[in-house]
Amino acid sequence: MNSPRKTINGAIDKVVGYYLRNYRKMVFLPIIFVIFFSISIGYHYFTTGQVVNEDISLAGGISISLTTSQSVSPSLIVSNLTSALGTQVSVSVLHATLSNAITGYTITAGTSVTPTELSNAVSKLFGINLTSSNSNIDFVGASLAQGALSDSIFLLGIAFILVAIVSLFYFRNFAQAFSNVISIISDVINVVGLLDLLGLSFSTASIAGILMIMGYSADRNIILATNILKRKEAEMKYRLVHTIKTSLTMDAAALATFLVLLFGTSNAIIQSIAIILIFGVIFDDFTVWILNGSIQLAAIKYKEETKQTV
Repeated sequence: MNSPRKTINGAIDKVVGYYLRNYRKMVFLPIIFVIFFSISIGYHYFTTGQVVNEDISLAGGISISLTTSQSVSPSLIVSNLTSALGTQVSVSVLHATLSNAITGYTITAGTSVTPTELSNAVSKLFGINLTSSNSNIDFVGASLAQGALSDSIFLLGIAFILVAIVSLFYFRNFAQAFSNVISIISDVINVVGLLDLLGLSFSTASIAGILMIMGYSADRNIILATNILKRKEAEMKYRLVHTIKTSLTMDAAALATFLVLLFGTSNAIIQSIAIILIFGVIFDDFTVWILNGSIQLAAIKYKEETKQTV
């Protein structure tokens, strides 16, 4: 009876063998993903006027910081206030330093709600009178939020350029630099398109998640390219098998961490980042291995055929 390790190794060998025989055909799979989610983004923009469902942190809103030791489920707060106010609501639970003791909540609603309406709804939900001693009201203007979005988009653009420059400098290979950037852009399109499809909101925390996925994807792309382009000590199949084992180990560790972040906390910001990271890691397997890997293998094949004809 084969051990689980031998079974996994045998399965990986078969997958890599199939991939090397059919990578030209398989490249259409990630392309279909990108087209589908690009259409999803386009449809969302056509119907709502926005590329994503902007969270309050991007669209602006009114925020109440409430000091209380009451333990109330954040999901209950969101559902109750959303129903009462008829607008988007987000909640963050405040804890004492180095302790799990609840010290209060930060509750934010959209700009369609007045401070009085939000105060009355929160007061009714918690059964307490809001005063200056136990609460504080802040207003996040849409212009400030849009400024944060513009800055975030600018940072994403800079990140793409830097990835391309580093890839081109390290590998001296235009195909690698091109496929690396295309792979990362595909990840971003897929994640944003899926968020639109599921109706999930996009916040400033989501921007942080996107930047983290770009770094994760760039790392895996470089590992793949190094084994394909730099190492010559073994045949291609062996190098790819070695790479995919490393990649799967990274995936398992990353997904376990992100799932803990998602289900192990009630903090909306951390959960938002965790959702982006989980989606990104899953899509990255398609873009790194099937899209980026296929482009690199095709470039190597073309180079070898060119040499033979000279």
